[in-house]
Amino acid sequence: MMAAAAAIIGLAIAGGLPPRATALIFLTVFLITGAGNAINDYYDREIDAINRPGRPIPSGRVSAKKAFYYSLALFVVGCLCAGLVNQICLAVAAFNSVLLFLYARNLKATPLAGNISVAFLTGSAFLFGGAAAGSAGLLANKVPFLLSFLVSMSREIAKDIEDMAGDRAGGARTLPILAGERTSAALAAAFALAAVGLGIYAPFGKVYLAIVVVADLFFLLSVLKISRGDATGSQKALKKGMAVALVAFLAAALLQMNHF
Repeated sequence: MMAAAAAIIGLAIAGGLPPRATALIFLTVFLITGAGNAINDYYDREIDAINRPGRPIPSGRVSAKKAFYYSLALFVVGCLCAGLVNQICLAVAAFNSVLLFLYARNLKATPLAGNISVAFLTGSAFLFGGAAAGSAGLLANKVPFLLSFLVSMSREIAKDIEDMAGDRAGGARTLPILAGERTSAALAAAFALAAVGLGIYAPFGKVYLAIVVVADLFFLLSVLKISRGDATGSQKALKKGMAVALVAFLAAALLQMNHF
């Protein structure tokens, strides 16, 4: 839901919310994000049996085969919806679908490459929404994309720290396993601090700034928590901060639309 909302905000930042494009953008991101989650659960089923045994596949509520085909169906339907918007949206949706599949199958176990992939995919929701308005819409969403990328990088590293036991047992070569928890925590904090700086200096006006300050407080809280060894608390703070940042971007987009 947050990814789909980000795409709609990206469309609004690009200049408007036409009903047909808005519905198709929402459906595309909702479906393809769901597909990515399902295929990730499929390839992570052995690790999840250790880290999160209550998830659908390790708990036995859903078979691995059904989860695999379900994810493929969601990818296809999502791309079909994107194609009904325009060719740029179809290209972005197809690229992200392939990247989501490769991430789940190969890239997740690759240090930093997996983190970068997820951060790009998260931020690209804004780009996808903007793509409905063409290349100009893509450029209009560069700041939301970058802020989302930075926050996601911090959160992904924090999640890797949290999952070290299961990842090590499953043979994954994540950043914390290779570089150590302390170095990884410092890098996660650096990405969160960069997000704070970008959020403050983004040129979206006073209303946006008043809201994004609250998001920045959550980002700073995440830095405090990761520095104290609380990776779980850090990623929760980052998620809350990004939710507030979405509100800030939405406010900026709506004010821009009213201005024009």
